[in-house]
Amino acid sequence: MKIMKKIFPFNKPGNEKPLHTGEIYYLWETLTVSHKIISVLETYQMNTEDSELHVVLKGLVKGTYLTRVNRLEIVLKEEGFTVPPRSSPKTLQGEPGAGQEVKLTDDEVIRNLISWAQIILYQDARAIGAFTRQPVRKIFISLLFEGMQAYRLLMDLAVGRHVFESPPLATARDDSLNMGEVFMLWEELGARHVSMVNLETYLANTKDRDLQGLLKSGLYEVTLPQMERLENMLKDEGFTIPPRPVQRMAQEPPGQVSKIVFSDGEIVGVLTTAAQAAINHHVSGYCAAVRDDVSKLFKDFTSAEIEDYEKLMQFASSRNALDNPPVVTSRRG
Repeated sequence: MKIMKKIFPFNKPGNEKPLHTGEIYYLWETLTVSHKIISVLETYQMNTEDSELHVVLKGLVKGTYLTRVNRLEIVLKEEGFTVPPRSSPKTLQGEPGAGQEVKLTDDEVIRNLISWAQIILYQDARAIGAFTRQPVRKIFISLLFEGMQAYRLLMDLAVGRHVFESPPLATARDDSLNMGEVFMLWEELGARHVSMVNLETYLANTKDRDLQGLLKSGLYEVTLPQMERLENMLKDEGFTIPPRPVQRMAQEPPGQVSKIVFSDGEIVGVLTTAAQAAINHHVSGYCAAVRDDVSKLFKDFTSAEIEDYEKLMQFASSRNALDNPPVVTSRRG
């Protein structure tokens, strides 16, 4: 087969479009995470004498190589990228069940810490959207920002030691954004465009003064300022940004719409769901950021979004507009 490939080399069709930054980012992230999973699985394998568990762990390692690593490496190589090197197998360091002989390298420890820190941040961000009781929600808000601070320290350590396997750079400029950062900024900008359209549409659907004030706050204090920061950062990197949506505020006075009308409760329901998704999206961008200015941008967005979400939750609670899950308690009586 290798001989045939040399005789008839495979060439990609000339009209096939290259992968965009987001696709490259997720290919890269999935590949590097797979390497970390393998190192952890092999370390676990060397720390147990259970033969059945050995079979399971060996199967997971082999499956990860076959179904993930090999396939991802092929795609990245075909797109012209140099893939990160594979780590030396932990199974060569000692006998199974003798874990004291098996060590993670310092670089592997740092990379694994970063991966686990990302998982914790995602979990805390999702938890914020799950709680309707403000005191408990504030606990997770505090945990999220404390976790962000710890994550940034880990990232600084990894970047300083040149052990962070950053996605490829997006441009040839010095200190360029990497493909993951560009993709997250671009996705955020698209999401803010949708936010602008929706908020203006909802403003045209309600005559409630308090709800109008909440919608205007989300539009003018969160969405539009964030949109401008995203546009400026992308333009500074030399990218042409997509046009903003057409403004709808001048089409009809607030509370007047010619076709489908949302109820105030439906608007609040959509807003809470959208805000929860936005918080998760900002945290994903924060985890993808390597450059300090990009990291700060996503952290600021998260802070502003949570502040706006708190106002929304207070309003929703005061109007009994929350569809809470069933109450479950272990209390008796």
